[in-house]
Amino acid sequence: MKKTFTILLISLLAFTKSDAQSLCINEIDYDQPGSDSAEFIELYNKGNTAINLGDYTVILFNGSLSSGGIYDSIPLPAQSLAPGAFFVICNSGGMVPNCNMVHGPATNMIQNGSPDAVALRDNNTLTVFGAVSYEGTCSSPYASGNGIPLAQSDTGNTAFVGISRYPDGNGTGDDSTDFHRACITPGAANVDTSTGCQPINVQNIFVKNAINIFPNPSKGIISISSINYLFNSCKVTVLNMLGNEMMTFQFTDLNKGDKSIDLSSLAKGVYLIRFRSEKSVNTQRIILKD
Repeated sequence: MKKTFTILLISLLAFTKSDAQSLCINEIDYDQPGSDSAEFIELYNKGNTAINLGDYTVILFNGSLSSGGIYDSIPLPAQSLAPGAFFVICNSGGMVPNCNMVHGPATNMIQNGSPDAVALRDNNTLTVFGAVSYEGTCSSPYASGNGIPLAQSDTGNTAFVGISRYPDGNGTGDDSTDFHRACITPGAANVDTSTGCQPINVQNIFVKNAINIFPNPSKGIISISSINYLFNSCKVTVLNMLGNEMMTFQFTDLNKGDKSIDLSSLAKGVYLIRFRSEKSVNTQRIILKD
């Protein structure tokens, strides 16, 4: 019995370590020309199994000798990140597409280096891993090998440029080797160039999982929630399958708590619910039943 328990314990520890190593910091844009209103941190699951993000916290570390230390932490939501999927954390400036989670102020969420770091912490073991140190090398454990030198870091002189791994998830355990200045691609595959970077249009972006509606199917009363800044304020339109408008609603501060709408006056069947804000559109299907 002891032998069996020991084998199970070793297997569990091995799975936990492998799971943690699969989650990585894949891209960072911490500095833009002028106001830093488009900062983001992109996480990536480079493993073969889904990861529960709720087991981890993103740590922001100030590497300055005079005021060094953790200056912010970002607990991640308890949701699954599929293999090969991205998760983008952005500030509230409203300039980052494919943002899954808004954190902090509209500007200056992430410090600008000399040096600073972004790291991951396992909430179960409180172990810091996967750190990325930029514009120099932070103290352990807030660096993987040598930090990214200034020549490879994001200096904020060029628009739409950040630091990233290429290809996605690639790593040798040394920040100076693994990260380079490159065109930003939040929520999408990284590129290998820092020249000819194009503006990213945040208009009309279909943001995956930006809106949650439940229950679905429903008997008429449904709840709506969003963790995405793109839909803080939006018009909600209910359409039948012919595209005819059946009902409309207007919401503000949708990301600050669940909202409810009553569809019980509609006939049973399948409908489309369209969420339209100034920055994006999201359409989902709802089934009304007896």
